[in-house]
Amino acid sequence: MAEERILQLAGQFKGSAMLNARIDANSSRLADLSGFTADDSRKAKARIGGWPQYQVTPLHRLPGAAARLGLGALVCKDESRRLGLASFKALGAVFAAVSEVLDLLAGRLDTPVSDLDLLQGKYREALADVSLVCATDGNHGFSVASAARRMGCHARIYIPAGVSPGREQALRDEGAEVVRIDGIYDEAYEAAEQDANVNPGAMMISDSATPHYTKIPALCMTGYSVMAQEFVAQLGDDLPTHMMLTAGCGGLAAAMISSLHQLLGNRAPKFIIVEPIKADCVFASAVEGNSTVVGGDLETIMGGLSCAAVSHLAWPTIDSGAFGFVRIEDDAAVAAMRLLAKPLDGDPAITAGETGGAGLAGLLALCDDPKARQLFGLDHTAKVLVINCEGATDPEQYRKLVLAEHEEA
Repeated sequence: MAEERILQLAGQFKGSAMLNARIDANSSRLADLSGFTADDSRKAKARIGGWPQYQVTPLHRLPGAAARLGLGALVCKDESRRLGLASFKALGAVFAAVSEVLDLLAGRLDTPVSDLDLLQGKYREALADVSLVCATDGNHGFSVASAARRMGCHARIYIPAGVSPGREQALRDEGAEVVRIDGIYDEAYEAAEQDANVNPGAMMISDSATPHYTKIPALCMTGYSVMAQEFVAQLGDDLPTHMMLTAGCGGLAAAMISSLHQLLGNRAPKFIIVEPIKADCVFASAVEGNSTVVGGDLETIMGGLSCAAVSHLAWPTIDSGAFGFVRIEDDAAVAAMRLLAKPLDGDPAITAGETGGAGLAGLLALCDDPKARQLFGLDHTAKVLVINCEGATDPEQYRKLVLAEHEEA
């Protein structure tokens, strides 16, 4: 039975881990599963690279943390300031929103429209009746709201009950109308979908796919692939053996798996999926062998990962391409945030939000359990890449979890 493959972590951080029994070694197949091609990815890089706020985000080497964990190397791709926002979501949400609004304007106007003109608000009058709609736990919605504000659209953002007041206020400060749903993310998604279906001018910009909604999630994943192109160039020949990938609905994880198989073929690293133990739809799907919806309130400080169902587009790639899976308690995420904020032995300080530290948190949990370390091959030869996928997107929460601990020390 699948449950027999599950290892209960016995170190400082509680959780579960499991290798993928269905992993596919065919790089060509894995490169083609996520709904975008290598050519789509290159075109997205060319477009996004021409935006005024585009900069390659840093890749930090953490030799002190690597030594503490008994690894050969540890590197962190830092997405805490991406396109002027505080999360990697800007790559996907803004790219998808711009692409969709460009298509809309192509049907309304006789003149060509560029990304730059659109983002500079030159078509506000033509877009006065357009609303960008989505559900979010924070970062995706903020990126959608930012794109809407710059283009001159409206933004209507649906949030679940667990979103903090600080993140709700940030959405309002970005000009969005915010609708709080008394439920989980997936219920907020249903409300946003209904809005887009019944209200004229409403356009849903979501990174989570269903069987009847795939185009825009594929655009989001194409935008995320720009990150993979960047860190492959930054790493050169010093490629990682392992990569920790956080999963809420799974869009980022699937985009990285496909992108790196497009770019590296059989040199792609072993991908390890990390989730909160209370919002583990990918882990549960791996246990069952098919996409599975999980129940409960999904309450976790890793709010960006609080999803009950994996994206329809992401699941086939994760199912075939993930090396293994780990689900963790919230305390591991806090430990990762603190380790990045107050680093070891000269490592650079990195500001990571609760979701941002989750990839490193999964690594901490695995390395603290000797059986898990051996099972996943995390020894002195392992070179591990983690993504800090968000900065301090809720400054008050960050202060309570990280800065206050330092002030008391």
